[in-house]
Amino acid sequence: MFVGYIRYMSYVVKYTAGAAPKFSSRLLAILSCLGMGVPMNIFAAGNGEGVLDYLGTDTTIISILTSNVLLLLAILIRLQQMRHDLSRKSNALEQSKQHLQVVGDNLPSITIFQLERSHQNNFKFHYISKGYQRVLGLDPNWVLQDARIALEHIYEADIPALKQAYRSAMKNLEPADLEIRVLDVSGKLKWLRVSAVPHLEKNALIWDGFMQDISDSKNIENALSEEKHNLQNLFETIDDFLLVCDMNGNLLHTNPSVRSRLEYPKEELDEMSLFELYPENLRTEIYQIIALMQSEQSTICGLPLQMKTGDTISAEMNIFQGSWKNQKAIFGVARDTTHRRQTETALRESQQMLQLIMDTIPLSVFWKDKDSIYLGGNKAFLQSCGIESLNNLIGKNPYDLFDPSTAPGVIKRDQEVIAGNQPFFNLLQSHRLSDGSIGWREISKIPLQDENGRAVGVLGVWRDVTEQNLAKEHLKRTLEDMERFNQLMRVRERRTLELKAEVNHLLSELDRKVKYQTTADGLK
Repeated sequence: MFVGYIRYMSYVVKYTAGAAPKFSSRLLAILSCLGMGVPMNIFAAGNGEGVLDYLGTDTTIISILTSNVLLLLAILIRLQQMRHDLSRKSNALEQSKQHLQVVGDNLPSITIFQLERSHQNNFKFHYISKGYQRVLGLDPNWVLQDARIALEHIYEADIPALKQAYRSAMKNLEPADLEIRVLDVSGKLKWLRVSAVPHLEKNALIWDGFMQDISDSKNIENALSEEKHNLQNLFETIDDFLLVCDMNGNLLHTNPSVRSRLEYPKEELDEMSLFELYPENLRTEIYQIIALMQSEQSTICGLPLQMKTGDTISAEMNIFQGSWKNQKAIFGVARDTTHRRQTETALRESQQMLQLIMDTIPLSVFWKDKDSIYLGGNKAFLQSCGIESLNNLIGKNPYDLFDPSTAPGVIKRDQEVIAGNQPFFNLLQSHRLSDGSIGWREISKIPLQDENGRAVGVLGVWRDVTEQNLAKEHLKRTLEDMERFNQLMRVRERRTLELKAEVNHLLSELDRKVKYQTTADGLK
């Protein structure tokens, strides 16, 4: 009977082990109370007299055994419950580990790892995710077998930083957070950010951490740094005045040109405003410009800057909104226009002088583009074409100035000069004057060339040679008349010589003295 009871209670234990936690806990409490309550009832039944005798009875022995069995059952149920909880936690831990591995293997540009360094100074990876292969092209299984493969790809100059991180971990268990360079399988340099937390386990130092590929951001950072460095060099070396002020006009920064050209020390400029860099009588306009910049993106200021000595420098400043140290600011880029204005004045005077010379010389000068469109000419050319002003000439073509029979020839000669890129000189051309008579011009044309030597237009010069031609014609006719007179005189002289010869012949026949001297040369 007792054995059957024990067998029954074992079934109870198995059943309760798989029961709900709340039910199992309640049954465990009941069994514990029963197991402790039975002996107490036995002692209470004896009334304190003859206890030892009373314990010797069968009923007492059965009661004690029953209580022990109940306590044993309670212990077994508790142990079974602990085993069940441990199994459940182990399964949850294994699932978490699998989930972590799945996440680690699929994180873009991130590698999760666990690295051990034993007391024999040997390195070994316990785990490394598949991201390592995406970053460096190395199979993680190779690295798990031999950690030296990973260490050999570290850029040599960054190895001291890793050693320092190891020493800090050994001494203070200090976490590692550093950026290192590595070489992938193709030899390409990449940047990794390594973050790891160390802990000691059986005299071995173990790091749990991750590596992130930051090559793209590092390259962008380096490019930005280089751009900033180049911009700073430009800012410091350019001859133009470069300055930055806040939205109220207080100077925040100036380049060396401002300090050297305006002769202000940097410390003094740092305490000044933009308004103080202009003459006092012009500051109202500068106030208006700064007020305008509160709403406008850019503007231009042509007011002169004032030096510390009180002298002024002609300048033209481009003003625009920007950002300086994460705050809205006004930037100014000014250029000294003194030399430019002097050059413009000299050029204007030179052009006036050239125009005066062209208007004074007794030659007609004109110039055209490659399509024979007139771009300019001197006063003699305008007068010869019957044009009142230069504005009435610019944009016209030969058909606007000459009769339809003359214009095609003019354009043809222009195109010959441009096509051949060669000049021609002293071409004589006739034209009809306003009175219907014929006039004559001597024309020369040369190609206008660009900086590459290509012909882009024509410069022409002509002079009126009508009077010269008339003088030549008159001289020609005079020479012809003189030639005819000379011929008549030669005929008369020949006839005179012949008469003298005949007289001499008659005198000779009469035996008289010859009267005239003749020569055969005169007859030739």
